[in-house]
Amino acid sequence: MPQVTIVPTGESFAADPGEPVLTAALRAGLNLPHSCKGGHCASCRARLLSGTTSYPTRELPAGITADEAAERFVLLCQAQAVTDITIETREMRPAREVEVKSLPGRIDRMERLADDVMAVFIKLPAVEDLHYRAGQYIDFILSGGRRRSFSLASAPADGRMLEVHVRRASSSGFTGQLFDTMRAGNLLRVEGPLGQFWFRGDSPRHAIMIGGGTGYAPLRAMLRQLLAVGDRRPLTLYWGARTTQDLYEHDWLVNVAATRPAFAYRPVLSEPQADDSPWAGRSGLVHEAVLADLGADLAPYDVYASGPPAMVEAIRHTFVERGLPRAQLFFDSFDFAPDTLAAMRKTDNP
Repeated sequence: MPQVTIVPTGESFAADPGEPVLTAALRAGLNLPHSCKGGHCASCRARLLSGTTSYPTRELPAGITADEAAERFVLLCQAQAVTDITIETREMRPAREVEVKSLPGRIDRMERLADDVMAVFIKLPAVEDLHYRAGQYIDFILSGGRRRSFSLASAPADGRMLEVHVRRASSSGFTGQLFDTMRAGNLLRVEGPLGQFWFRGDSPRHAIMIGGGTGYAPLRAMLRQLLAVGDRRPLTLYWGARTTQDLYEHDWLVNVAATRPAFAYRPVLSEPQADDSPWAGRSGLVHEAVLADLGADLAPYDVYASGPPAMVEAIRHTFVERGLPRAQLFFDSFDFAPDTLAAMRKTDNP
């Protein structure tokens, strides 16, 4: 069983053969930097100092270039330890009181937000507390050890009830079951909090939030927490969606913008519909709307982006080219779970 050692902390853990290094690290209680866990976002990139790793396929994951691989960078969510390895990365600990737990949960209620989006409210045991930072996510643990990750749309200030926004991704998988057969009272096992996507409250810079689809959920949690504690720093939220129906909290955000002078809300539709209420707002890709508004120099801003991998990837490249320091970009890439992706590929290539 290969051993993995982390530099500079010196911590080590064992990885099962064929197991991604990130999975082994999380199992050992080490919250290494990561986001999508699908090989796209590059959040889990680390330098391989010694030893050998391999990927499940011969091709490099989308989140790493050939030049980076030549410099011995690897993506921990995909890389598997072939021998004992030493990697250079950093463990992220959001706060002392934040502890990853595996807990039973019960669906308290479900609310349809849009045709393909459901708000699920989860009640944890009364004797258990789950401390988290707004923006983090939880995993639903399914049969066979499968996991489904969902950002928390609720904020710690909202109370003990956890809220996630689930977009239907299939008819037979977990999200299909949730829409078709799950009801209030059903039991689920959750693990969390996970991830490093949270608001950096020590920064004086203007914060730009960019959400694509249900990537709005963790940004909503951050906004609700900031509102609850009375934070008044400048903040602009861009929410990109296909149609008006997908802007499922549009009215609430308009009201927040009307009552909080330092907050601005900018919805952007990629596929506005010519219905009885034609869209009079912004159209196109949400990240392009941000670039058009902010101009050539993004250095004065902190950017928080969450949503589809393609959107996050575009932001990672174009915003840095516009002068945004990499240390001022925080992102959470929403991707399908590996087994869901495999099933989708099999369907596309029968």
